[in-house]
Amino acid sequence: MSGREFPTVTDVVTQDGIDAYAEISGDFNPLHVDPEAAAASEFGGIIAHGPIALQAFFRAATEWLGAEAMPPGSEVKVTYRAPTRPGDDVGVRVAEMETAADGHTELSAECVTQEGTTVVSVRALIAPG
Repeated sequence: MSGREFPTVTDVVTQDGIDAYAEISGDFNPLHVDPEAAAASEFGGIIAHGPIALQAFFRAATEWLGAEAMPPGSEVKVTYRAPTRPGDDVGVRVAEMETAADGHTELSAECVTQEGTTVVSVRALIAPG
């Protein structure tokens, strides 16, 4: 892992993806699945479930690790910053990344839309795999 560049990953948020996440999670909040209710809200339209915006980070991290999942003992702390909407392209920018002698990698990253809006901030401690 050390010395390898964190991959560039972009996910396109779609209403179909939002609907599928609602089915899997059971979260049918009208902000996610009801265009009329969402339009009348403070958001002015449909917004994606938070984990959908975070998916780009996990795809990039697992690609970087060459694994299907984060290693046991890894920690990920997330702060949601702005809504993600259908049609947004969400990519990952790593701000800092440092690997310690014991193999743990600490990084901070942002999930960012095509317009440069940070939708999720991430701090992660990735255990050696």
